[in-house]
Amino acid sequence: NTLNLDMYMRIATELPLKRLIIGGMDRVYEIGRIFRNEGMDTKHNPEFTTVELYQAYADFHTMMDIAEGILSSAAMELHGSYQIEWLGETVDLTPGWRRMTMVEAVKEYAGLDFMAMDGEQALAAVKAKGVEIEKGKESWGDLMALCYDEYVEANLMQPTFITDYPVEISPLAKRKPSDPRLTERFE
Repeated sequence: NTLNLDMYMRIATELPLKRLIIGGMDRVYEIGRIFRNEGMDTKHNPEFTTVELYQAYADFHTMMDIAEGILSSAAMELHGSYQIEWLGETVDLTPGWRRMTMVEAVKEYAGLDFMAMDGEQALAAVKAKGVEIEKGKESWGDLMALCYDEYVEANLMQPTFITDYPVEISPLAKRKPSDPRLTERFE
């Protein structure tokens, strides 16, 4: 509606793929065109292409291995090397990519240890850093995600999987059994 254009959309690529897994197929994937009808903002591209894949009995660690293997293999096949140039930087796609939790990333780049803080302590620490906090986004998980956006994203030039997102920003993801404030999600 924001663009005032007629478009044809489907809900998601995942629904038919998950039905195939439930129906007995071991592995499925789709390269799909996506359009988000969530309004316009500067942080989200409303139109993009994804590769979505599912594998029966796989967890998020298996999926990280698959994603790493696809991208590393593609780099080697297309460039004859795991090193590629992107935006003036050399990006090393050699397998064995760094994996860190969102908590670890925020601690490394923002200097805040969210595992050592409750919600009130986190709010005070983020305010002390001078980060602007949106009204209604004062929970422990929202504050950690805000610090991630503010301090971490711009510093990750090499392939890095960030795991264990707070439940506030990933409410439909599987909860981490050892800490229900977090989810078994990666990006």
